[in-house]
Amino acid sequence: MEFAVCYDHSGTELAWSIFLHITAFLVILAPLAAARLIEISRADSVEQLQIA
Repeated sequence: MEFAVCYDHSGTELAWSIFLHITAFLVILAPLAAARLIEISRADSVEQLQIA
């Protein structure tokens, strides 16, 4: 039994698809990581002010 294939199975297409998925994941994750770093840096600066 054969199945219809509607897309190319070449390595280039697979690599491009993986690249796009990883890029999309990083685009979503980057603002969350930046917000976390800002939160950590603010907490550290508040602790330094309280010590002084």
